[in-house]
Amino acid sequence: MLAPSLPYGVSTLAERWSGTVSLSIPTLRRLIVEVVQALGCHGFRRFVLVNYQADADHLRAMAAAKRVLERSRRLRIVYAGFAPGLQVETAMVNQAVLRLLWSPNPPREWHSGELETSMVLAAAPGLVRRAAMRRLRPVWVDFREKLRRGARRFEDLDPKRRGYFGSPSVARAKTGARVMALRARLIAHEVIIALRA
Repeated sequence: MLAPSLPYGVSTLAERWSGTVSLSIPTLRRLIVEVVQALGCHGFRRFVLVNYQADADHLRAMAAAKRVLERSRRLRIVYAGFAPGLQVETAMVNQAVLRLLWSPNPPREWHSGELETSMVLAAAPGLVRRAAMRRLRPVWVDFREKLRRGARRFEDLDPKRRGYFGSPSVARAKTGARVMALRARLIAHEVIIALRA
């Protein structure tokens, strides 16, 4: 069974950017808990929560929800995609995915860079203003290191406030389609292993 997706999450990093709607950590935690508990009342016991939001506060809310839900020994919660405590290579942070990119610096591709722009070109090309995309110069920011050092907002990561990291100008729909197909296979593999554990 596939439940409807939740279109909102915790977006502390981007909440000051125009158009960003960010929930609080307690709100998202409670939303996840209540949705899963409601489905649990109808007999569902194993849940795979698929997540593409990598904001540290979003991941904290997910971890808190899992702790609450697993107090009931009836429920099994597995995360796919970006997950709390992510330390090893997964479908979301994977060398095979990075090798599909044209970027001269794949590890620095992140928000609205080549990777994400390619996926949008593949899934909803009408949302990309290609003339603007082609004019964007690369923005190479060591966002992982800055996040480790306590950056809490996109402005902390890039004081010039450009709103993207990486090289969106080299994005291609074909790359996006390949990335999504590979990540789908990798996520499926992760989920199967997690549910067998």
